[in-house]
Amino acid sequence: MQRFLTIVLALIFALYGSQMAMATHPEEHSEPYSASEPPLVPHIALLLPLESPAFGVAANIVKDGFVAATMRGQPLPLIIRIYSTTDDPLDTLVTYYEAVTAGAVFVVGPLTRDGVSATASSSQLKVPTLALNTVDNTATLPPKFYLFGLQMETEASQIAKWAQNSDRNHAIVISDDGPLSKRLQNAFIQRWQSEEGKTAESFRYSEDPARLQQFRNLTAGNNHLVFLALDSAKSRVLRTYLDPDVPVYATSQIFTGANNFLLNNDLNGIQFLDMPWLIQPDHPAVMAYRHTDKAQSPDMERLYALGIDAFRLMTYLLQPQSVEEISFDGVTGYIHFAPPNQFVREAVSAQFEQGKIQLLDVQKNSIENEGQ
Repeated sequence: MQRFLTIVLALIFALYGSQMAMATHPEEHSEPYSASEPPLVPHIALLLPLESPAFGVAANIVKDGFVAATMRGQPLPLIIRIYSTTDDPLDTLVTYYEAVTAGAVFVVGPLTRDGVSATASSSQLKVPTLALNTVDNTATLPPKFYLFGLQMETEASQIAKWAQNSDRNHAIVISDDGPLSKRLQNAFIQRWQSEEGKTAESFRYSEDPARLQQFRNLTAGNNHLVFLALDSAKSRVLRTYLDPDVPVYATSQIFTGANNFLLNNDLNGIQFLDMPWLIQPDHPAVMAYRHTDKAQSPDMERLYALGIDAFRLMTYLLQPQSVEEISFDGVTGYIHFAPPNQFVREAVSAQFEQGKIQLLDVQKNSIENEGQ
């Protein structure tokens, strides 16, 4: 039984004729799809864990965003087939090969980190692939295997570079014991200390009243700033105990929606990053695409936006140009290539002010050459 749905977006080869040119590194040359390779239907494969109990909801939202993006812009030269997998890396890898064997000349996906790692480690990748997550070691990725996603570690690194422009030289980083919090802490500190004279120290989050009172004394002063590697709930608890005159930064996980006025008021003064899709409704790209009524949370909205920009980035990769030339203003941020194989997005800077979101006029912080 075939495991995919087919979306016909345009006649095959409507734009480029009988050959398909892919974006390459400057030293590489594109090769047209060979009709002699079995079997026989050249197409774009969208590979998502739609059958996964854990990731199925998220995968469907990404799919909806991807499909919504197909409704705008120029027609594609190929049909798109959606391949449904579980979250088992082996199943993902097998389905990837099924897609290529069925004629896929470009693959978008996998979505899960384990799926991306399994696919990237294969020695038999034959077609350009745009993975929607990351791997631990980006230095050993095969050619034409590109990474694009919503990794908050990159946000933490971008925030550190943003904060480097302040007059503060010492960073107090507060994290919990969760793996994401630790990754955010490490990404921030690594980037922060890349500039000479910048120092940092880390503290563990606690809701013990005595420990919270200590944070008030700890953060007092005029030579340091605070980075919260925490979610919104923990940041709201902690905010009251931080010196109100000390700059406080956080990632997008602190933002739970513009309508949460009372909750956002508890985060007053905290500066953070998030995507235009959520905090900049008048952004030209955001206004160009319809929103979904299926996303029940900001996290789901972010995944929907990921689907939109994954489609847009794919259309650039289908053009006969170097990947290093690709950059555009997306709904998830300003997107550009960072060697060796990653597309990064620069999010929008904002601040909580009396329960509302205020965009900040901060110069874009280039995060080229980031290996996060």
